[in-house]
Amino acid sequence: MYTKDSTYDESVLVQMLVQNNEHAFQLIYDKCHTKIYQAAKRLLKSPELAREVVQEVFLKLWLNRATLDSDQPIEAWLHVVAKNNILNKLKKIAVEWQAFQHLGATLLHPVNNASNKLEEAQYDNYLQEAIKSLSPQQQSVFLLARQQQLSYIEIGEQLNLSPLTVKTHMARALQAIRKWFSQKGIVLPALVLAVLFNFF
Repeated sequence: MYTKDSTYDESVLVQMLVQNNEHAFQLIYDKCHTKIYQAAKRLLKSPELAREVVQEVFLKLWLNRATLDSDQPIEAWLHVVAKNNILNKLKKIAVEWQAFQHLGATLLHPVNNASNKLEEAQYDNYLQEAIKSLSPQQQSVFLLARQQQLSYIEIGEQLNLSPLTVKTHMARALQAIRKWFSQKGIVLPALVLAVLFNFF
């Protein structure tokens, strides 16, 4: 009989978990969540994202408890799920970064058939003024991304911020830039607007 004071036994805990035993789930969580959090934080450079990984991994464990195999190590199962979750988050960050790169190129090189085409030099001057209207943190994030082409993770390391916080500052910076152009009565090319709304 498995009791609260028994030695941690994966196979027994999995059998109990399959039978919807919440105490078994708690014991597995207590045993494994710190390792998962530390691994996620090391790779994602973000406590917030690491906590998301832990929550999502153990939610998946509970939702899939009926299909677990007691002969398979539960910690190995959790490791695989956590690894896939972390990789998916890294891929998402990479996709968002590519979208920003595309936006930066578009801002500097407006499409030729835009109804309110501006000369490139004049357009860039407007952009510089818009950047000056940003908060200091937003300016730092935007300029590191635009001038040095750093990723969210690299910017976070330089500014001691998480990638999620960097992403938030970037999104707010882009919204502020769009608002600045709108207040000045300068119409952004349709492609720029599409990128702003679809990716951020």
